[in-house]
Amino acid sequence: MLRMNNRIALGSNLGKSIGNGTNNRYFTTLDGTADYYTIPTVTLSNTFTFECEFALTSLTGDHAIISNSALNEYVRIDATNGGVDMQLKSQFRSNSGKFTADGKKHRLKLISTEIGGNQQVEIYYDEVLIDTYLFNILGNTVWDGIGVRRNGLTNYFSGIISDVKITDGTDLIRYYKIDEDLSGTSTIIDSGSDGSNGTAVSITSSELFTLEGADWIGAELLIDGDMSSGTGWTTKQLNWVVGSGVATYTPSDGNNAILAQITTAIAGAVYISKYTAVNNSGSCQIFHGGGASVTATSVSGTYTNIKARGSDSVLYFFSLAGFDGTVDNISYKRILQAP
Repeated sequence: MLRMNNRIALGSNLGKSIGNGTNNRYFTTLDGTADYYTIPTVTLSNTFTFECEFALTSLTGDHAIISNSALNEYVRIDATNGGVDMQLKSQFRSNSGKFTADGKKHRLKLISTEIGGNQQVEIYYDEVLIDTYLFNILGNTVWDGIGVRRNGLTNYFSGIISDVKITDGTDLIRYYKIDEDLSGTSTIIDSGSDGSNGTAVSITSSELFTLEGADWIGAELLIDGDMSSGTGWTTKQLNWVVGSGVATYTPSDGNNAILAQITTAIAGAVYISKYTAVNNSGSCQIFHGGGASVTATSVSGTYTNIKARGSDSVLYFFSLAGFDGTVDNISYKRILQAP
């Protein structure tokens, strides 16, 4: 068992992450351009396990998971071809078509062992073995960055990386849950045996989520979703009337009419919308930021839809065509879905 780090007494940071417990915790979205984490250097022998959870917000390009800033060594997700890329000891290995980049929350696990003079790395995606890489040069693996590749071509991660675990032999030496509210701290706590805390770089905000079933649900993004006052609804076209607990529309000329509100939604992230409609005639639709629409509803009822946020608009809007009726209880929250 080999590692070089700033080791301190066992237990000094165990359980001291400032997340909010089992059912409430913070997740931080890396922006893909400048956000990442540094960790004190960890040097591993040929036998180790690395695992993490991740959710992509960009489904194209390369997204670095963990890397060495001094050497061109890294593990990254290739969202374009659905593969995992890995470079160790100047040897590159990759696969393609092994998974679907769907924006959901997934688990990546690497199990490295020394077999017959080679370093063998098994790649697991959501606990399923998808490939095995062989590196025919033995030697240490050294990492010091999460969510970035800084040597050679720079890659940043777009989305969320959490629950990073590094096991050397049978000892969990590093565990970065990354459940801190990074609007108030730049420290990510190591709850492993090393107690080697990391640092968030260029990150100024996090989102609080609540566990509902197998999914994590973010905070409500809409103002006045219960239509009590009309506050926050900046666009109310034609005959829209909002207030007293309901939004009412009576068509006058058959034109489409929009009820819109600006939100802080992130392009590429996945959101869950809910609303209740009473349809006297016509239909209504909900749009998630430019083009990511759902099927029009033409009957009364309560509807739930899950869609990735579009990249061409910062508006969340509720659009109606030939609609005569009411809408109420509109909700818009981010969702980190289980795979």
